[in-house]
Amino acid sequence: MTGVRKFLQTYAIGLIVLVVAVVLSLMTPHFFRVENLLNVMTNAAVVAIVGAGMTLAIASGNFDLSVGSTAAFAGCVSMSVVPTAGVAAGIVAGLLTGALVGLANGLIITELRVPAFIATLGMLEIVRGLALIYTQGRDIYLYGQTEYKVLSGGHIFGIPMPVLIAVGLAGLIALVVAQTRFGRHVLAIGNSLPAARRSGVRTSLVLWGVFVIVGMTAALSGMVISAQVLTANGRLATGLELSAIAVVVVGGTALSGGRASLVGTLLGALLVAVINNGLNLLNVPIFYQELTVGILLVVALALSVDRSFNPFTQLRRQQ
Repeated sequence: MTGVRKFLQTYAIGLIVLVVAVVLSLMTPHFFRVENLLNVMTNAAVVAIVGAGMTLAIASGNFDLSVGSTAAFAGCVSMSVVPTAGVAAGIVAGLLTGALVGLANGLIITELRVPAFIATLGMLEIVRGLALIYTQGRDIYLYGQTEYKVLSGGHIFGIPMPVLIAVGLAGLIALVVAQTRFGRHVLAIGNSLPAARRSGVRTSLVLWGVFVIVGMTAALSGMVISAQVLTANGRLATGLELSAIAVVVVGGTALSGGRASLVGTLLGALLVAVINNGLNLLNVPIFYQELTVGILLVVALALSVDRSFNPFTQLRRQQ
């Protein structure tokens, strides 16, 4: 029985994705068309990119509610730099914006002793406000700067660039978690912050690194979204934070921390994208789509969450 349980815990999300895909293919012949599958993978990749960073945060016993705002702000900064300095400089500017927001989150949490939930909730509003101030509430367009679309429209061997970015990023972070001292320290903090401190882990530095990585993945996701339509604004990526947290936990990373599953995060993002795409193909109205996906995510989260996890205990534990 132990072997069966371990198998189900490891592969359950993949089996669910497969079952849902088969059901949708029976309900609509358009689902398994190549162009539709590429579209599903691209949509999944947008959430999976920021989900990869969020996996690290949740594994450390924290999470970041400001990633949607960070994505919007970074997308705006990046696209505003491109016309004068070029695409490469724009991408670097966007990543630096995300890193600075992440560092601010880390400093608030570690130096001011504000729980991650409260700190990043406040930063959600602050960064969203900064994005709107930066753009003066207007859209930023890249007329004729089609090179920027390499982030969203480029292909290598027929695979969309966002998918390659998501898979590569998840693989890199998985390697960091499994093979580096930093990764081991992240999991140690997620298991017990006081115990990690007593064992000599420089917890503040590790958490700064975690939130910088989360901020940069959020920025990258925001730039991919902006590149899809060559437009950025301060209202971009609203709700991205909840989608990122959901796909991470659905994928098997415990909200209580101490464990990370990057493959699970990729599959969780794919599951949500498959459901959304299937409902679109079935011409389900958007408000029913949101209701259905919300219910499915709540059920998945309820089945995945650690029953011993108490969010109020978690807040106290971080002090």
